[in-house]
Amino acid sequence: MEEASIWLREVITPWDTYLHGASEVLHWAQTDYQEICIIRTEAFGKKLFLDGIVQSSEADEFIYHETLVQPAAMAVGGPKKALVLGGGEGAVLREVLRWRSITQAVMVDLDDQAVAACRQHLPEWHQGSFEDARTSLLHADAVQYLRDTTEPFDIIISDMTDPVENGPSTFCFTQQYFETVNNALTNEGVVAVQAGPWSPVEIALHAKVLRTMSAAFPYVVSYPCNAAVYGRPLGFAMASRTPIIERLEPAQTQPLIVNNGVTGLRYITPKVAYGIVQTPPFVAEAITKSTSVYTELTPPQTAHAAGWERDEQRS
Repeated sequence: MEEASIWLREVITPWDTYLHGASEVLHWAQTDYQEICIIRTEAFGKKLFLDGIVQSSEADEFIYHETLVQPAAMAVGGPKKALVLGGGEGAVLREVLRWRSITQAVMVDLDDQAVAACRQHLPEWHQGSFEDARTSLLHADAVQYLRDTTEPFDIIISDMTDPVENGPSTFCFTQQYFETVNNALTNEGVVAVQAGPWSPVEIALHAKVLRTMSAAFPYVVSYPCNAAVYGRPLGFAMASRTPIIERLEPAQTQPLIVNNGVTGLRYITPKVAYGIVQTPPFVAEAITKSTSVYTELTPPQTAHAAGWERDEQRS
């Protein structure tokens, strides 16, 4: 296996660092909103970074994107209209469009340069989903789009970057944001959100996102994403005006995915979807203990550090 000549250092906690070794930098740019970097690695294939934080890898992006989209789609049962907020790689679109019932998939991503880079360098992710006749791609502010839209969606997937202070997604984790999302859903619609780390040492961050969502929705469910590229589990969340877990009983969802022609899944099945939404005690306890919520006056202040480091400089 070829040795890495470049290392991207990602800080997981103040005490833990993940070094991503690269054999080649395929793309780097500083856009109006964020730094984008696409590298090639021998272990994970291509990797996408935004502001120094790994977003997905060629080897296991299917775990992330299936886990984010498919439980919500199964809970709705036969979604017709989908809204993707963020999701620059186009893989969320790919997962939404697996459902034959989908007639319209609107993707709203602020950063046109990032989306263009993903379209060019990450075809394994989007697999032509941008060209699907059901797709509408808009480069706009997600919050403003939600405020302006008048037709409700069956599923909304909020695939935003981490809530880094002053980053493009800072205000997409607040109570006001989730209230706006609620207003844009059908009565039994479901929103799925990338919701921070899920490991025990970082669970307080995820718990606060869940408490914030609970201020806007009566039913909120926490569940994990176990893609290896992140170095620890990530937390996802679903929310709705009506109960969610009951709708994910495999006896109900199995015929739904068959009737809707959903094929090609490599990770999420009806049984897996039902299993991952069974909240373990340490997560439930953390959510119960969390009392404060993110608001527009007190948005997330999560900070990350990352940087390039040549192989010979490692100690």
